[in-house]
Amino acid sequence: MPALVTSELRAPATGPADGVLGDVLRRAVELGPDDVLLSTPATGEVWTAAQLLADATSLAAGLLAAAGPGARVATCLTNGAAPVLVQLGVALAGQTLVPVNPRSRPAEVEHALTLSGAVLAVADPGTAMSGVPVVTDWRSLLADPVELPVVAPDALAQVQFTSGTTGRAKGVRISHAGMVATGAAFAERLGPAAGRVWCNPMPLFHTAGNVLGVVGALWARADHVVLPFAPGPVLEALASSRVSMLSAAPTLLDLMVAEGVPDLPDLRVLFTGGMTVTPGFVDRVEGAFGARLATTFGMTETCGSALMSGPDDPDEVRRGTVGGPIAGTEVRIAAPDGSVVPVGEAGELWVRGARLTDGYLDDPAATAAAIDAEGWLHTGDLATMSAAGGCQVVGRLKDMVKTGGENVSPVEVEETLVEHPGVARAAVVGRPDERWGELVVAFVVPTGSDVDPAELEAWCRERLSPFKVPRRWHVVDDLPMTPSGKVQRALLRTTAAER
Repeated sequence: MPALVTSELRAPATGPADGVLGDVLRRAVELGPDDVLLSTPATGEVWTAAQLLADATSLAAGLLAAAGPGARVATCLTNGAAPVLVQLGVALAGQTLVPVNPRSRPAEVEHALTLSGAVLAVADPGTAMSGVPVVTDWRSLLADPVELPVVAPDALAQVQFTSGTTGRAKGVRISHAGMVATGAAFAERLGPAAGRVWCNPMPLFHTAGNVLGVVGALWARADHVVLPFAPGPVLEALASSRVSMLSAAPTLLDLMVAEGVPDLPDLRVLFTGGMTVTPGFVDRVEGAFGARLATTFGMTETCGSALMSGPDDPDEVRRGTVGGPIAGTEVRIAAPDGSVVPVGEAGELWVRGARLTDGYLDDPAATAAAIDAEGWLHTGDLATMSAAGGCQVVGRLKDMVKTGGENVSPVEVEETLVEHPGVARAAVVGRPDERWGELVVAFVVPTGSDVDPAELEAWCRERLSPFKVPRRWHVVDDLPMTPSGKVQRALLRTTAAER
């Protein structure tokens, strides 16, 4: 591909443009009915492709009897077989899945159920969910198979709730075709290097878990190893299940590195996303696991992925960018007037494609604010594009710190901080100040027991312009994260202002 001049790029769709989730499962059965497609190390259970289709079909019959055609069915489940089977059963029944974070507060659960119009919930025992019937054992819904409805590719497959870092979470509409196209594009970008055993401790109530994970693994016909995240059990599963690809947020990878990674000869690919990764992070993780790292940038609105590097990409792409657009995606780095900026210049990241959401449930104002008349989704993220087509996300428009008339990118300061051997993770925000407008404030998680802010300030002054150097320092045990692995900057801004 010739070097780019302007920051706009399109990756043509190569997978199914009109698929439905049930067809992906049936395809897997046709290609290998005895292939193991789902494993749960916590219980020792496995499902072959044929068994998975049989259970999902029986579950679909029970869901139709319990909730009716076209119903919206909520889940509030920790990782295991249940969320996978229910997702497949709901899809075969032609119903709509409404995944809810099991750690949600009662008011958040009520908001999700009310907004979505869910009429049934499948939840972990003891989950507080009012207003709808709750089933706590998915097997109690199994019924004799019935004739299932024909599901249209543009049918609503899921209502996924945004992380809700500011304001109340919005319900993102996700179609069957969008899920299938994204899962196929994800599997394609990972390629053969990912192998046939995929470990997925990412939350199955989020697109990273149930689109990239569930649909991607089904498309690749991989053994999908699912379990809740905890460093020890995941490391044990990697070895005992001879895992070839692990999907985990950067924080989870860091925790496993701290735990101590054993020799894993079968592991070939690590996949991560949710926050900006640095060259130092890539080197540290790849060195510990002995596998290549692939990184994505995505949102719920993009079904979990928009840009992605592959495990076979050159080092400069994997270590310094989040890659280029996955199949079926257009990318533009836009100036404030919407024009395309030259290569290397920062602008707002816009994405477009048929596989993306068409908007928010019952919220036309929010939809119009996010998606313009030409179909571009305005992500609110600042990014640059290289001549080779690799994108680097450099911050959020609303996260830009303005101090003394100068703009400071939090990501630039964070990348500088994590290069210090005493810093494991860092987050930078602005704190209101009468004199400067805002002060640059840094929250740092040390690699050891502590780190000296004065030493970090000197480190930054050697590497950054004076106005970019943090003026306030907070050494913390950890950073507040959303369920999808993103730093809760709004909470940090509040903490910085209070202190």
